[in-house]
Amino acid sequence: MPESHDPVTLTLSALRTDAEHIPLADSRSVRRRGDRRTRNQAVGGALAVVALVAGAAGIFGGLDSDRRATEVPATPTPTVTQESLAAQPFLLAEDLDGFGGYDQAGPFIDAGQEPNLLPEQCAVRPDSWEASQVRATRYYQDGSEAEIREYVLRFGDVGSAEQAALKRAYSDLTASSCPATVDPSEGTLTTRESQMVPGLDGAVRHSRYFYPEVASEPNYYEVATAARANVVVVLEWQGSGNPTDDGTEDWVWDADRLQAALDRAVE
Repeated sequence: MPESHDPVTLTLSALRTDAEHIPLADSRSVRRRGDRRTRNQAVGGALAVVALVAGAAGIFGGLDSDRRATEVPATPTPTVTQESLAAQPFLLAEDLDGFGGYDQAGPFIDAGQEPNLLPEQCAVRPDSWEASQVRATRYYQDGSEAEIREYVLRFGDVGSAEQAALKRAYSDLTASSCPATVDPSEGTLTTRESQMVPGLDGAVRHSRYFYPEVASEPNYYEVATAARANVVVVLEWQGSGNPTDDGTEDWVWDADRLQAALDRAVE
């Protein structure tokens, strides 16, 4: 076949002719197009990075939101307000009535002074209970041996006050000055220890009743303790007998009298 009619030769000749008619760009134009292509690639890459960062932020933001939605807020620890002693923290004389036969001897009178206890006397010793503040007074009756003693104590914290109200009176009454038994020839000693006071949480009372063998007056001693926050009140009764009754089921100090003492004790 003649060369002028060869299909391959004809195709190559046509392509060469087309290429000769396409103007070639100068070097400056080629450089500008290269720079523009580089900028376009950089911008595209930056946009891709921004998109990835935004997507990641959305993912982690969603996770954080889900975590906050499922988190349960911590329950705050309840705080107990500490109390201060009132300027006049004791029961009033008119608070001390309704004591049966002792009312016939006249009302109780506030002596306005601290009790004067003998070392060998069977009684509680609240001034040794490590309280930061201790106040005390006693009440008496004209023509009667009956005596009431009141202590008001302020502790540095609530726990110490609660423990003192529950335990310290019993500890004092098991000391050597308060024997658990007596010689039968001397008389009969009945002891009641650590009974909770109905109607007032955390209040405790104790009693000792001594009935001598020889003809003389019996002796009845009763103490009760109660706490409010960091304040403790202590009420003692000392007399010839239980003013409510001489039975073993009766008490001088009940929830109402202890509550009144707590109400007077704090500001």
